[in-house]
Amino acid sequence: MKIDSSTVLYCILGNPVKHSFSPYLHNPAFKKLKINAVYLAFQPEKIADGVNGIRALGIKGCSITIPFKSEIIPFLDEVSEIASLIGAVNTVLNKDGKLVGTNTDAFGFYKALSNATSLTGKKIAIFGSGGSARSGVFSLFYYDNPQKVFVLARNKEKREKLREEILTSFDRIGKKIGKERLVVFDLSEWKDVMNQVDVIVNTTPLGMVPDTNSSIIDFSFFPEKKIVMDIVYNPLMTKFLTFAKEKKCKVVYGIEMLLYQAIKQFEFWTERRISEKFMRKYLVKALKINKS
Repeated sequence: MKIDSSTVLYCILGNPVKHSFSPYLHNPAFKKLKINAVYLAFQPEKIADGVNGIRALGIKGCSITIPFKSEIIPFLDEVSEIASLIGAVNTVLNKDGKLVGTNTDAFGFYKALSNATSLTGKKIAIFGSGGSARSGVFSLFYYDNPQKVFVLARNKEKREKLREEILTSFDRIGKKIGKERLVVFDLSEWKDVMNQVDVIVNTTPLGMVPDTNSSIIDFSFFPEKKIVMDIVYNPLMTKFLTFAKEKKCKVVYGIEMLLYQAIKQFEFWTERRISEKFMRKYLVKALKINKS
């Protein structure tokens, strides 16, 4: 596709952004649908500088990544309900000068997991209390109706704070979850939780390159025949998922969450649908390029 004076610019803002997969996905998608646009990566020191650049240069849309997902919210003109609930934005659309933010991470998490099993009435364990765990728990109660969600994390203050913020946020929109449906445990108590649940999700970075021999659950205590998801996507087959397969669990790869959040993001920007098969092909190619 020829770049000319009519070419529209999209980008990712983050720090660091060196290993972002996004350019490998969105540029082929623009070319496939004959959209005169390019997608680049920028690494501002401050999100305020990035937002000023969006407005000044007329950048049409942005992906937002660490550490700016929460920091960007005060600079936006409008924020979607799901992004407001989570307190994090990963996608921005410049709509005739009005900056609109949303969160497609939550959708990506939910779509990847719900493709593997119905989540209605299920008991789900989530390891971690960071941003990914937050998006995951919010997505489960926002898009579906699980029976109970267990959050397992080392940091007591973080896990308790996460629980209270989630309950409060849903109360605000008139959707009461109930404390008995969202419970928190210390990570050391994971063995007591595993046999109670149907679905297990790792949202921690444990097992990611270069620490590929680590797993949040020891093999000898890994439960059998569960639905198991790891949001780590590099490597594709983490030690956690290797253990899960050996225990006859159905596994969901981290690449799935990445795929569906990117598709949703592209559609939010362009109002055009892009083939899941097409995006998956380029995501696999990007994973090979970014092996380390």
